Amino acid sequence: MLFRSPGDPALREEAIRWIMGVPQAGERKGNRQTTGLGRGPSTSNKVFIVARSPNAEADITSTLAQLASDKASIDWSVNCGNMSAALTMYALDTGIFSASRGATVMRIFNTNTRVTTDATVRTPDGTPFIPADTEIPGVMGRFPGCELSLRNPVGAKTGRLLPTGNAIDTFAGVQASCVDVAVPMVIVSAAELGKTAQETPDELARDHALKERLQAIWVEAGLKMGLRKRGGEPMSADDLARSETIPKICMVAPPTGDENILVRYFTPQTPHASLAVTGGCCLAVGCLIPGTVANRFARGLATPGSEPAVTVVAMRNPAGVLRARIAASLNAGVTHVVSAAYERSSQIFLRGHFPVYNASAGLTAFVSQWEKS
Repeated sequence: MLFRSPGDPALREEAIRWIMGVPQAGERKGNRQTTGLGRGPSTSNKVFIVARSPNAEADITSTLAQLASDKASIDWSVNCGNMSAALTMYALDTGIFSASRGATVMRIFNTNTRVTTDATVRTPDGTPFIPADTEIPGVMGRFPGCELSLRNPVGAKTGRLLPTGNAIDTFAGVQASCVDVAVPMVIVSAAELGKTAQETPDELARDHALKERLQAIWVEAGLKMGLRKRGGEPMSADDLARSETIPKICMVAPPTGDENILVRYFTPQTPHASLAVTGGCCLAVGCLIPGTVANRFARGLATPGSEPAVTVVAMRNPAGVLRARIAASLNAGVTHVVSAAYERSSQIFLRGHFPVYNASAGLTAFVSQWEKS
């Protein structure tokens, strides 16, 4: 969902909770509400707040609110690559950005990660109309397409490509690689966990022992990476265990077909139905870094040279194959990443207003003032 919000943080969070149908306080386990727009897994509980950029470095700014259906807490620490594809449609549709004839390029600055993305859509007539000609794995039909290229995506949360300083560490007795490209992620071998990286998301979701092992790994990894909350405070082991967003974690295995690697991705609390594009970009870069778990299992990829060049990394996931285009070089054993690009599709479901019942006096006053302005 894309959202114009109150400036006051407390009112903003209250409004988002009402709209998405999550608890206003605490937790409500097993929440299957029908009073809001949110549903089920974390992938269905995201809200983007969008505005014109206040400076010339970008065209629009985006801020992601990541929710969970059964929790009041909102995570403001990450971006969403899939939903970023819809930002161009929203900006053109609402008139906060104008289309160019042929193609429109929009610079999107994400306030959560401080990363700028160049989003390109086809606008043949110089109008907001984008042809519905793009088909991606896991989505039935063709919809308007968007190519997104993340500028300088390394170190989104930690400031380092390899946050621990190592290509491989051992956490909870399992070898793992920590990589930070667009999002910090822990990469482990599926075989070391008794898996093949060919399991369905439902199979993985039912394996509670696997969830416990993965959680132990990502908690230790998060502590060693020095992950922090949005305000800068270090995340504790308990914070990491409960986190709905960071670090992501994935299991990988050698390819079985014409892809470069197999992957099963977690958000981290639940298995993803496919592969998030931010996580995909991170894994793709991991495949190109000598010595990592991903590099060990990837096949058919050349080691980057001394000059930046684009490598397409194909990653097979439950929904199909996600391809990321990574511009990178390797000098003196150090990998340098210039950009990470991918293609997504998006669509506008509806335009309208969402009624909120039992809003606080502060939120009611804000809406009343906004309607008068």
